[in-house]
Amino acid sequence: MAETLLQDLRYGARMLLKAPGFSLVAVITLALGIGANTAIFSIVNALLVRSLPVQHPEQLVIIGDPSRVHSLSSGTPRADLFSHPLYKELVANNQVFSGMVATGDARRLMVATDENGQAQPPQQASGRMVSGNYFQVLGVQPVIGRTFTAEEDTAPGADPYMVISYAYWKRRFNLDPTIVGRVVKVNGYPITIIGVTPQGYTGEAVGSPLDCWLPLMMQPQMMPGYKFLDNEQNSWLLIIARLKPGITVQRAETAVNLEFQQIAHSSFANRFDHDNQDSLRKLKLDVTPGAQGISSLRTFFRKPLILLMVIVGLVLLIACVNVANLLLARASGRQTEIAVRLAIGASPGRLARQLLTESLLLAAIGGAVGLLVSLWASAALVRLATRSTSMPLDTTPDARVFLFTAAAVLLTGLLFGLAPALRAYRFELTPALKGTGSRTASAGAHGAKLGKYLVGAQVALSVLVLFTAGLLISSLKKLLDVNTGYEPDHIVILRLDFAAAGYEGGRYLPGTTELLTRLRQLPGVTGATFSENGLFSGTESADGILVPGFTPGADKDKVAYNDTVGPEYFSALHIPVKLGREITAQDTPASPRVAVVNETFARFYFKDANPIGRKFAEDDEKEKEKPFEIIGVVPDIRDHALDKPVLRRFYMPVTQGLYQPKALNFELRTAGDATGLVNPARKVVQDFDVKLPILSVHTVHELINDEVGSQAAVAKLSSLFAALALLLACVGLYGLMSYSVAGRTREIGVRMALGASRGNLVWLVLREAMTMVVVGIIIGLPLAMAASRGLRSLLFQATAIDPLPLAASTLLLGSVAAFAAWIPARRASKVDPMVALRYE
Repeated sequence: MAETLLQDLRYGARMLLKAPGFSLVAVITLALGIGANTAIFSIVNALLVRSLPVQHPEQLVIIGDPSRVHSLSSGTPRADLFSHPLYKELVANNQVFSGMVATGDARRLMVATDENGQAQPPQQASGRMVSGNYFQVLGVQPVIGRTFTAEEDTAPGADPYMVISYAYWKRRFNLDPTIVGRVVKVNGYPITIIGVTPQGYTGEAVGSPLDCWLPLMMQPQMMPGYKFLDNEQNSWLLIIARLKPGITVQRAETAVNLEFQQIAHSSFANRFDHDNQDSLRKLKLDVTPGAQGISSLRTFFRKPLILLMVIVGLVLLIACVNVANLLLARASGRQTEIAVRLAIGASPGRLARQLLTESLLLAAIGGAVGLLVSLWASAALVRLATRSTSMPLDTTPDARVFLFTAAAVLLTGLLFGLAPALRAYRFELTPALKGTGSRTASAGAHGAKLGKYLVGAQVALSVLVLFTAGLLISSLKKLLDVNTGYEPDHIVILRLDFAAAGYEGGRYLPGTTELLTRLRQLPGVTGATFSENGLFSGTESADGILVPGFTPGADKDKVAYNDTVGPEYFSALHIPVKLGREITAQDTPASPRVAVVNETFARFYFKDANPIGRKFAEDDEKEKEKPFEIIGVVPDIRDHALDKPVLRRFYMPVTQGLYQPKALNFELRTAGDATGLVNPARKVVQDFDVKLPILSVHTVHELINDEVGSQAAVAKLSSLFAALALLLACVGLYGLMSYSVAGRTREIGVRMALGASRGNLVWLVLREAMTMVVVGIIIGLPLAMAASRGLRSLLFQATAIDPLPLAASTLLLGSVAAFAAWIPARRASKVDPMVALRYE
């Protein structure tokens, strides 16, 4: 068997070298199909499949539920369920884990270094605060230096140490071997670098690579103004644990919830107020596998990536059909060779195996080239799809990617090699030997008939891919055309961390008011204000409220979302006030509590009655006697999501001092290009207070692009693959028609000799081609309609049948296919009749 296989491979290689044109076209076709599939699978592997590069990742679990998302627009996984005191209580009561670690967002880190004795300006770095046992429990060993220890994580500020990632070591310190022991300033505080993580480990959050890790006990120094360590109310930590041997996830979840309820009913719960005690006791924890880490990107892109895998799978099928047609055409030219081999004793099975070996060899070469293409394409596709959403993923191929490519090679080799191989079993020996190398009528008829079926299948699959891409593009356009209720193209948002700069108590209102005054004086600024949650910032607030005269049918009816805003918030954003007035600087702590509500709030709680002057209060024992008076009604605006229903919302004035948000979003409106305001606004903030951290600066247009990131990504990539499918289908049609014209050269000569015009000949070939196209479209349309029903969860304002994408995909395919068929038809019309009559 081995010797026979080796002979088949050598013979197959010689046959491919004898037809370099055919081999090149087939290899390129397969490389595109397999490369596209491998590229998308590389992204799927990096985002959905690959485990964290730690010891025994299958033993890791995440407490909370990383797959559960907020009911807000951001879709961010709950990664902040625990306070530090609650984490310590869980560790003390732990029975099922060999180790538990806590990790929390370090907000904003500015790292300043000294080089050659000269202080370098600080640069922003991404980092997390972690418990001292973080690296030991995960099993991450440093490449140089050491990591934290549990003994060091005991006293606030006692361990000013930092571990950095390999990528950050390379980028910022040029792999300096003396990095261990170097002191840098982080947020102005001296920190000693004690170790470097191994290459490839960038944290537990996939797609959000970290630069550094600091001990939890350094939180007061790194995040001044945020008293997280001893505050039971501040939930900011994610807990990762490692299961003890023999403990299942289900058993761990049962045990954790039992322990948690014991804690919730112990003296620990007495540290909370009445409402929070009740919430604590009702909370049920989930324990979920954590081998793949956490990622908000996984929530955003899971369904789109699965859809893209289906699309590229269809593209690969189209490529296989193309190559099958090429092989059929080539097999017709090898009839004499096959006839001679049969005549001297070769069995049909032996010939079929030889032809399959050639197909698999061709697929292997195409797969090897496709793998090389995917190395570039996977990174290029990530850049194309995430230009606005920033998805840094490691798409380096691993064993799973190589196995996937090998499986694709085997499957495609069998798919496109099956038709030529099966023909060996019904080969007509006598006519082939009499033909002495010519295409016999029967063989030609069989090949042409099968080729037409294959082209029809290509067209049907292409209709499906094109229509799917059209639906996704149409959905994205509808989403971007949604009326937000204001003009987003001219607004810049600066998110500033006032708590970190010490603006608390009596400094808060004067500081925010002074900065707002300075920003309003910037050239080009036509309006400026601020708010806690901002526009499309991903943050949101909600409270239970009590409305006199309204009886809630369920607890959810009492929930209203809210925002704390600055003076003239609505006029600055060009949001009209429908009734009453807006919030102004005259709404002070000395005046009655006021609020502005949106139309959805007014309709839900007051029906058709005028809400101006009506009151409501927060559903809290301390706040019931301090109601808000409604002073204005504003339209429903899209400030957190484009594709979700507008929520009930009320707005409270910052100037009344009821609540001082630790971070504020300053919204600046300009008459010109919003991006031109970014740097001047930064400078104003730095001139105002160099210690005031700028967490982010974005135009609202950029934030909206981020909001529709997953839809935009899948629309872009599906369009790219649809174009590839269209190209392959048209190449297949062109190849079949060229082969058909070449096989009918004598017939064409006879027709021309009998008086047929060139126009008649062109129409003859075009009619044959377009018949195949029309049949393919008729088959593809029901498939497309069925697909539209399956895609509804990914589409915005989806309808049963969207006629525009349907018509566009059909017309585009028909037009391009007609052009592909016209080229060989035109060539047929230029055949010299005398040459044609002497053909063969």
